Amino acid sequence: MTGGLMPIGAFARLSRLTVKAVRHYAAEGLLVPAEVDPHSGYRYYRADQMRTATTIALLRGLDVPLPVVRDVLAADDDEAVAAVLAQQRDRMRAELAHREQVLRSLEGLLRSPERVRYDVVVAERAARRLGGVRGPVRADALDTGTAALCRAALRSGGVPGREPLVAVFPLDLTEEFPVTVGVPTPDGDVVLPAGPWASTLHVGPYPQLPLAYAALLEHVREHGHEARGPVTETYLTDPGVAAPEELVTRLAVALAE
Repeated sequence: MTGGLMPIGAFARLSRLTVKAVRHYAAEGLLVPAEVDPHSGYRYYRADQMRTATTIALLRGLDVPLPVVRDVLAADDDEAVAAVLAQQRDRMRAELAHREQVLRSLEGLLRSPERVRYDVVVAERAARRLGGVRGPVRADALDTGTAALCRAALRSGGVPGREPLVAVFPLDLTEEFPVTVGVPTPDGDVVLPAGPWASTLHVGPYPQLPLAYAALLEHVREHGHEARGPVTETYLTDPGVAAPEELVTRLAVALAE
């Protein structure tokens, strides 16, 4: 140590972080060196920065996003810190509940080896417009991302409470893609095309929807149709009231003429 400063390697060891992590957090402006040697570029930290380093490490260990870590470090009183941490606690509880539901769905699938039967119907539909909220959803967070858009649509006030929500997805999913959630309305921004649509009903938890998709698209293929998209999910039951095994979702895909 020099003049109360310690090199980055010693600081990393004491804070139980890697040197790479310390450098990364410095680049993010979260853990800036107390001093940088202008000739060698060596970075030095003070012992009193250990509290910040430990806070960052604990939050990142809980998968708290860096922007939220920044909010925690910038909070100027205990009340502000408590508010940010309460939001993260709610997020983690929601994630845990979702993971438990997925595990229950998987357990049910493994205990029931017989294939679930889905009846698929192909019918002509008139063009419809859909109005609501639109946002990006990641493929690796499809359920939670769609649920967040559903909540946003309900909060927007532009969605009548009596109408079931409809989510519109592209036919082919990429790493991130736009999704619209709303209800049919004459002045909606999203146009659901006229023409033949194939549809089926799924009864059960949302994590089991891939089973219904597989049956729907396999039927389309077997009967010589061509799926062109978009794909819609219509949520016919309220997940806040119905049990997961009682949820009813209508899946539909637009077909080529």
